[in-house]
Amino acid sequence: MKMSKVIAALGLATVALAACSSTPATSPSGSASASSAPAKTSVTIAEPANAPAYYIFPLTPMDNYNGLNDAYFQDLIYRPVYWIGDHGAVKVNDQISLADAPTYTDGGKTAVLKLRPYNWSDGKPVTSRDVLFFWNLLKSAKENWAGYVPGEFPDNVTNVATPDAQTITFTFDKVYNPDWILYNELSQLSPIPQHAWDIDATGQTPSDLDSTPAGAKKVYDYLIKQAGDAATYATNPLWQVVNGPWKVQSFANGNEVTFAANPNYSGPIKPTLQTVTLKPFTSDTAEFNVLAANGDIDYGYIPPQQGTQIDRIKGLGFNTTEATTWSINYMVPNFNNPTVGPIFQQLYVRQAMAHLIDQDGWVKGPLSGFGKPTYGPVPTFPDNPFVDENGKANAFPYDVQKATDLLTQNGWTVKPDGVSTCTSPGTGAGQCGAGITAGAPMKMKVEYASGLGALDKAMQAEKSAFAQAGIELDLVPEPLDTVNANETKCVPSDKSCAWQLVQGDLAWTFQPNYYPEGSLMFGKDGCCNAGSYNDPKAEALIADTHTSTSPDAMVAYQNYLQTQLPVIWTPKAETIVAARSNLTGTQPNDPFSNLYPEEWRWS
Repeated sequence: MKMSKVIAALGLATVALAACSSTPATSPSGSASASSAPAKTSVTIAEPANAPAYYIFPLTPMDNYNGLNDAYFQDLIYRPVYWIGDHGAVKVNDQISLADAPTYTDGGKTAVLKLRPYNWSDGKPVTSRDVLFFWNLLKSAKENWAGYVPGEFPDNVTNVATPDAQTITFTFDKVYNPDWILYNELSQLSPIPQHAWDIDATGQTPSDLDSTPAGAKKVYDYLIKQAGDAATYATNPLWQVVNGPWKVQSFANGNEVTFAANPNYSGPIKPTLQTVTLKPFTSDTAEFNVLAANGDIDYGYIPPQQGTQIDRIKGLGFNTTEATTWSINYMVPNFNNPTVGPIFQQLYVRQAMAHLIDQDGWVKGPLSGFGKPTYGPVPTFPDNPFVDENGKANAFPYDVQKATDLLTQNGWTVKPDGVSTCTSPGTGAGQCGAGITAGAPMKMKVEYASGLGALDKAMQAEKSAFAQAGIELDLVPEPLDTVNANETKCVPSDKSCAWQLVQGDLAWTFQPNYYPEGSLMFGKDGCCNAGSYNDPKAEALIADTHTSTSPDAMVAYQNYLQTQLPVIWTPKAETIVAARSNLTGTQPNDPFSNLYPEEWRWS
């Protein structure tokens, strides 16, 4: 799924809550660490299966976005103005944010940001000009930006000013909910080095090209082209100017990335490790095999289907814990698919499908208990102040008979273990609905991410459950990049728009839009509304969460979307994280999958 590409983002977040353990520490070879052994200076981190971090430019295009690019890659080298995620809590981390909390003038319309004294790795200060540089490039190519929603950032900003080197102000077109402004708009700002990047050709002397829209677009196009050459990430001088605690040292084939400590990092917590390596895997089984062999993984994960192996991994000198992210999970229907789109547009069909998702069975079976249900558009887990009591209950519990009744009552002849067909076409009561022809089959293709053993088992179980109501699921496992590439917005007249249902199972993590409203994935113009869901009432309720400070706005939004089913809610996997017991500082769990290796220490 796009942001679940994002999405995001991500049910397989490899974040740890390592506890103290009496298990003796072991070396990667499996032998007990000798007191005379030299201190380790490196760490190897296993990335989730088929979801590598691979894109360096902070103004990431939609086609290159996945949540790991933020959490595992970009945020290590380019710090955002506001860092969200504070010792496991869903809030601003004041300690490592680049600015003080925003203040407001003009009756709440203007946000004033005061930057703290940070430097780039070449010694130049991080200034308001660097934030303005990001802003100018963003405005020049907003339609290509992964976080863009028409009418929101940057469209709702009427003026930006830099009264001094440490201050930048944003004036909005009206007064908004300050939490939404902070968590969904200002949170997306990331200073980028204007003094080094403000060029449109290699070898050029940086100037103020970005000060005009045409010049900014040229600079953006140049940087996008440079970012497309991953083989040069470690050698291109552009990417060596960073403000985070890490710099790219190497970027190997297969997307293996090694970071070196930035000796000029000016933040509050300095790295003691010399290098950190992100190791990609094509399947969670491959990752677990390396972990279980006590191979070259210091910080990895146990797939849910291997949950019975926790004691075995602990015996190798690891601490393990469950980690859950600030996320929801779902299956995306393509409302504009020329074949089955009209079927998905019928609410009763989506309700029947929801009744065929055995969330409890999915968690207990394929996920071996290591998962959480998704009941609506606001996360139920971790605990948070946004979800209401209705959002904590399943509005569509598993019930094959209810699913069958919904189809029968609306013009379908249900054929259990066969293919149900529309035998009463039309738009009246008891008929199939607009656009559905006589004899239309209840048959759907489901594309899902390969390499995830638990997901494969879950999809096989869902195929059997759907079959009981005469809905045939054609399961198509594919690499995540392929799933994401296929899952694009389309119009009903486009016969080449072939995708029908997508289950990415990397969940939607609310990142970098942290406030749990749905404009990105459920708004009609949202970048990540790949299924083309369009409901005017949903639009109005989403807009209310942007302006109202009353909790009633969030309650009304989630209660409506929970039952209208813009997507089919499914459980999200929890990660069983394994961190070597003598690697300290890896806790607590970060709900956005952020890594903090500058805080890690070998003991």
